[in-house]
Amino acid sequence: MILYLSRNENVNLLDRAANEKSLHIRKMSGSFTLSEFVARDMRNYASSRFFCVERLCITEKDAEFLEALQSFLMMYTARVIVIHESLSETDTLTRGLVKIGVTNIVASPDMDEKLVQIAECLSAEGMTRYRPTARAARDGETDEEKETIAQSIVLKDMEDEQYRFDCVNVKIGIMGSTRRVGTTTFALGLASFIKNHDGTSCYVALNENNHLESIANAYNFDTEDDYFTYDAIDFYDGMLPKHDYNFVITDYGAIKREAVQMFKDSEICLLCGASHKQFEVEEFSEALKQVKSVKPLILTYEPNPAYGQLFNATVMNKPVVVKPVKDMLDFKVNAVEFKKIIEKYIVETSKRL
Repeated sequence: MILYLSRNENVNLLDRAANEKSLHIRKMSGSFTLSEFVARDMRNYASSRFFCVERLCITEKDAEFLEALQSFLMMYTARVIVIHESLSETDTLTRGLVKIGVTNIVASPDMDEKLVQIAECLSAEGMTRYRPTARAARDGETDEEKETIAQSIVLKDMEDEQYRFDCVNVKIGIMGSTRRVGTTTFALGLASFIKNHDGTSCYVALNENNHLESIANAYNFDTEDDYFTYDAIDFYDGMLPKHDYNFVITDYGAIKREAVQMFKDSEICLLCGASHKQFEVEEFSEALKQVKSVKPLILTYEPNPAYGQLFNATVMNKPVVVKPVKDMLDFKVNAVEFKKIIEKYIVETSKRL
């Protein structure tokens, strides 16, 4: 069976090819939120061999469309066919589809050619022109370049987003399993992300690292009374904030017994750790034991595959893998992770004019 989501005017587009191949079509026309359809309705059509979706009947942006299809591919075995006649092989959406494994793409604006492409997608072998090996041979694209396509689409889409927050002084606590695991860098990046998406935040250093003054000197922070300020973000060293913000990000540094209770009192708890060497994984596990009651979000750089089994067995919580940055105030490289951390507090999203 073919499950087909389409606009009303294209509801019969698959009829000829389906008849030739003796395939039954379950048609659904109108406008759809694909992520909701996959989560709530798709289970009723789990036996479908083909899932054909017309891009223009889906209300979500390209990044969300790709994420919904990725979820579908993880849950179901049906072959995904995407119809979007305005695509070319070099479009970011086409590249994103190929990256997540969707290679049956009907993209011709010409009706006759479109019907030929549909028939090819429904054939035993399916469409071959977009398969990664074929594309790499044609355009010289490396595996590393393919790996970043879907992520780049998401990040590009997020750059122009503006958020509205109604929350006041939501406490975000961030702590490291030990020193030098990226705790301060992630905290500063998160503060910068919030600011650059129209929220307000401050950074509070409640640790023994004494990093803030050297960071202030490196970035030429301004001084306001007894705290620093830079690019509309306030930075406090060893003291509580003097103003109200949407978010107060407190950096407790390496885990210490005297700071654990304050960390636990945070509305959002983040635990950073390294996972490249065996002793780092063990340190991560010991730190987690002290704060596991609040189920912190686990942050780490790409784990070493050699210790993956040990990491899963000792740390247990599925980590958020973050990418290293050159600039401590970088808000773009880990933007997807930053957004997920504060997403439940976003009351409205709009596009920057």
